Amino acid sequence: MGMLAKKYLYGAAATVALSGLFPAMAQAQDPDTTPQVEQGDDGDIVVTARRRNETLVDVPIAISAISSSAIQERGINDVTSVSQMTPGLQFDKGASPADVRPSLRGIALIEGRSNVAIIVDGIDVTGVSLNTLVGGSGSQTAAALMDLERIEVVKGPQTVYFGRSAFAGAIQFISKKPEFTTGGTVSGAIGDYGRREITGHITGPVIGDTVAAKLSATYRHFGGFYKNPGNQQGLGASEVWGIGGSVLVEKGGFEGRFSLNYLDEHNTPGAGYVTNRPTTSLYGISLIDEDFFDPSQVAISSNIKYKGNVSQTWRGVANMTLDLGDGFSLASVTGLNKTQSTLQFDFDTKRDDVPAGVDLGGGISNCLPITCVGIFEFDNDLQQLSQELRLSYDSDNLRLLGGVYVFDENYSELDYTRFVGSQSFVTGNRTGITPRLSTLNTNTYSAFGSIDADVTDRLTLTGELRYNHEIIRATAATGFNILFQTGSTATTFRGKEKFDSWLPRVNAKFEVSDDVNIYGSIAKGAKPGGFNVGQVRENLRPFGQETVWTYELGTKGRIGGRLISFDASIYYSDWRDVQVTTVCYGTASPFGPEPECPNATAVTLNYIINAKKAEVKGAELGITIRPSDALTLTANYAYADSTFVNFEARDVYPAPAGTDRQFAGNRMPLVPKHSASASIRFEQPVAASASAFVDLSGRYRSSRYARFDNRVLLDNKFVADAQVGLKGDDWTALIFVDNIFNDLTPDFARYWGNFNPSQPNGEFIAAPAKRSFGLRFSKDF
Repeated sequence: MGMLAKKYLYGAAATVALSGLFPAMAQAQDPDTTPQVEQGDDGDIVVTARRRNETLVDVPIAISAISSSAIQERGINDVTSVSQMTPGLQFDKGASPADVRPSLRGIALIEGRSNVAIIVDGIDVTGVSLNTLVGGSGSQTAAALMDLERIEVVKGPQTVYFGRSAFAGAIQFISKKPEFTTGGTVSGAIGDYGRREITGHITGPVIGDTVAAKLSATYRHFGGFYKNPGNQQGLGASEVWGIGGSVLVEKGGFEGRFSLNYLDEHNTPGAGYVTNRPTTSLYGISLIDEDFFDPSQVAISSNIKYKGNVSQTWRGVANMTLDLGDGFSLASVTGLNKTQSTLQFDFDTKRDDVPAGVDLGGGISNCLPITCVGIFEFDNDLQQLSQELRLSYDSDNLRLLGGVYVFDENYSELDYTRFVGSQSFVTGNRTGITPRLSTLNTNTYSAFGSIDADVTDRLTLTGELRYNHEIIRATAATGFNILFQTGSTATTFRGKEKFDSWLPRVNAKFEVSDDVNIYGSIAKGAKPGGFNVGQVRENLRPFGQETVWTYELGTKGRIGGRLISFDASIYYSDWRDVQVTTVCYGTASPFGPEPECPNATAVTLNYIINAKKAEVKGAELGITIRPSDALTLTANYAYADSTFVNFEARDVYPAPAGTDRQFAGNRMPLVPKHSASASIRFEQPVAASASAFVDLSGRYRSSRYARFDNRVLLDNKFVADAQVGLKGDDWTALIFVDNIFNDLTPDFARYWGNFNPSQPNGEFIAAPAKRSFGLRFSKDF
């Protein structure tokens, strides 16, 4: 039996074996007590985006929610799956598993820390990356999750409730609570491309009606849509297993929920290839469409089986509330998030196994003029510790909130990047390689408050304010030549910057009727600056804080009871000091070195600068129609016109050396102007306790540019999915088909620089997901 099969069976056995801790699990649970997503009296999903229970229709902010049943039926377990169901939310992955780029409402992530906060059970676990060659916001942002009750996507700056990272909005994952009624769930899936999934939890009372507990376990395997031709390694493959437990304590006015989870995740290198741009003229646009994509080119070097990203995550949360009486309550959220990982992938992204170069003597070879086999490898360590205290008051027409927040983050990278054969001792493994250390330490101190008052029976006004004081320290070894493995590995750069911001938000909601309301808001968000730790000129190391003011007007409501539910909004975002990645040519390039990176040993070097101004004009519309109990129709549309207003920067490609150019009017990279989704669900009883259903859905995004120079355009794309199944009171079984029409239009591309002069100005093309199918099931006990 293969190792993967053994792990799958072990995960399944662990899930079942957990039931032994609750003897009563042997008895079937009454369907009426099966835990379901919390709903209001009218059936609407209840959300907690503002730290209190509100229905989707009543909460006066733009928010999308995914219920527990949808999570289970669609197998949602990470941010990528959420973005596929939320127009206006993009979540892109590049060549490296750490090249993760979420964006929301046109506020794109070009480099650095995510603009979208990732919140798990009340704590911020948003990832970070130091190396701009990897790009994105760090592999931690894509961390897998399990045992979800609800997902909320909150749009626009939400700093009071989601803290430091909610610059463009937040994605909140809420796990299922322990229950005082004994029960559990097991769900799983099998499919092509090696898909095997099983997740389960059991829950029940431990001490009467005071203490309840829940244990969870998961195992997921996916073999990847593409195989590396040289060694048949799956590219874009993943294997995840995890286990967790939580305890719920209720005594008088006290409620405490304490959880600890462990996740082991392995993602292989992303599938894709580097190719020359079709158009090399100064203002030419290269279209990357389905016809351009060549699956036969997808490959990496096969000299070793590159690890991709291997990570272990420990996450602990203590969430406590105490009812003080007379409308007052005290809440505390303590979080610990620790991730250790190794990141390794093929630096040059070519299938060549054997380096060839010019002998420079002394056992040194310059492979750049011919063929390099580069290995990009890091050991990463991230530890985040956070503490939030909130005091709130709630009466019939007045709600007050005040609190403080402390966040401590320590992140380090050990760099083992090398070029095979550049020295006699440089091979596929890291033996003999001296690592180079970079660190990033962040301390955040915040105070916040809000006033929410019912001025009349129909008018509610809200005022919010958060003050952030952030201290960021960075260190790096900048004197090492990665091509020849020479120079000093000592720390040569130490930087420290402080960032302060006052972040207000005002909101008004007016109830036009019992079923319709309108709202308006003005909100500010801020994203702290940081440091370029690569080999750039000293005065280019720090980059500044970016800010955004967002103005929004929206409406929500129902027509004809539950016949039609709708929400619509328009917004404008004034975005300043946008953090943007540009490049310079280093000493290994025939065009370098340039003044911006005079000592850089790379061919091209990425670094972050600030664009003066950008703006986003947007609109969103969502509608759900239920003409009968059997039929549900949904449609969602998002428009985002995100452009630079003032951005003067060096224009590298196709110029042989950088020249200044004004990029005002260019569209923000990786943001489509139009995105939409729609679904049709028909469900009909076929027996006394069972029904059959068909669920057809589709999602569309218009074309978008890959980089701020707007020279590479990713073509528009439409993907259709289908589910057909049966469900009973406590079980569901379905067959699914994803990407029915097998649309292979690439979703992501990025400038790969002049890695070899013989292959100038490469563009990395990420290989898209293929059509896949399988069986998914779930059972409540």
